[in-house]
Formats: sequence, C-alpha cells, structure tokens
Amino acid sequence: MTESQQRNAIRFRLYYSLMDICLFFAALGLADWAVDIYADSEWPLWYSIVGFVTLVFNGFVPLFLMVASFMRDDYAEGLWKRSLVVMAYGAAVVPPILILGPWVLFFILGGDGSLRPEWFIAFEQAFYDTKVEPYMVVGKVWLTFMLLFVGVFQFLRWRDSR
Repeated sequence: MTESQQRNAIRFRLYYSLMDICLFFAALGLADWAVDIYADSEWPLWYSIVGFVTLVFNGFVPLFLMVASFMRDDYAEGLWKRSLVVMAYGAAVVPPILILGPWVLFFILGGDGSLRPEWFIAFEQAFYDTKVEPYMVVGKVWLTFMLLFVGVFQFLRWRDSR
C-alpha cells in the first residue's frame, strides 16, 4: 500500500470513528435532556464542560462530516446520499403530520376538548401556545438536522452490515 493509500485509509476510518463518537454524544445529549436535574443557574462546572463537548459533537462535528467529502470513501458517500434522501422525505412528511395531526385528534376526541388526555393538552400548549424566539427555532432546527443526519447515517450503516 502506498503512502497516499494509507493516508486515505486513515482519513476514511476517521470519518466513521467521528460518526460513532457523534452518535455516542447524541445519546448522551438525549439522556441529559430526558433527566436534566439542574436548573439553568445551578450548573456545576463539570456539567457545563460536558454540555459544551456534547454540543460540539452534536452540532459542529456533524456539520464538518456533512461537508467533508474528502473524508468519505465510496461507501460513505453512498450512505451520505441515502441519509439525505431519507431526511428529505422526513422534512416533507413530518411537518404536515405535526400541524394537521393534532387537529384530527382534536376532532376524533370529541371536538369540544373534553376527552383530551393530559399528554395531548401538554402537546397543544407546547406546540401552539409557546412563544419562541426565532434564533431558538433556527438553532433547534439546525441541531435536530445534525443529530438526524448522524442517526440516519448510522442506522443505514448498521442495516447494511446485517
């Protein structure tokens, strides 16, 4: 193997390793979101450091991996394209479901709201009544896109390996 081929092999393996690390931090971030025990003003230093590293591997490293075509071999390039196709389908289908689904459920549950379960009321309040700053919307959409890219890429990779 020539020196150039060795460098390419290292670069290609690094791409997959970074994807694996990003998936780990995506799981860590999801677990943290589900069990966050600290109020915003009470974060200890170690928690802030872990949060910063998690943000880097949930947002900025996937961004780099998304645009770093020089690090992808042919198989990773194919996975990249398939991942973006899956995400495009999701981007087309999920918003209408999130917008129309609650209305359909509202009318199925009686139309007057008396049969709505607590989880549905909480969803309605969060989805329709919450005022969110535009920069927060853009940030959350961006972070969600990055995490979905990693998740879909890794799922397709896992499925191909079976």
